[in-house]
Amino acid sequence: MSTELINNIATIAGILVAATGAFLFAFWIAMGIWTFNDIRSRSRDWLAIVLACTLVLIFPVVGLVLYMMIRPKETLAEVYDRALEEEALLRELEETMACHTCGVPVKDSWVYCPNCHEQLQHACPACSNLVRNEWEICVFCGTSQHLTATATPRPVRKPFGREAVRPVPDVDDDTIYRPVRVAE
Repeated sequence: MSTELINNIATIAGILVAATGAFLFAFWIAMGIWTFNDIRSRSRDWLAIVLACTLVLIFPVVGLVLYMMIRPKETLAEVYDRALEEEALLRELEETMACHTCGVPVKDSWVYCPNCHEQLQHACPACSNLVRNEWEICVFCGTSQHLTATATPRPVRKPFGREAVRPVPDVDDDTIYRPVRVAE
């Protein structure tokens, strides 16, 4: 073999080793940067950020696999979005009107609860508009409602021509409702 051929092979081998080393170095730095960005989007704790980056930089591939196993599952943005959804659902539930006696959802226009027959609203003595019993003033005319809300309680009406029916759960796995006589 000629010395020129050996020099060419050595040069090509040196270039391949240098290119492979440069690629591995760039891959190592890229893993560190990716880990830093990923943990920052998942945690605000600087100790966790430093430890995750150190783990990946000291043990390149094994550290990345370990980090992927122990990292938080949700990003901070996902946690924030979920909290906003929960808050919106809570506000929607708070806006839903319910009977103060039995808790059954009722509509704003209903005067009596269909479940317990409790009076939900009354007519304002000044303007005759419906006013909720828990309001202190009439929202239409501003008249105080303290005396009118408690002064005229309405008696509970019993069903006419039929017996009262209430649900009773069956002993089976499925819940079945049967009519039961209510003692009067």
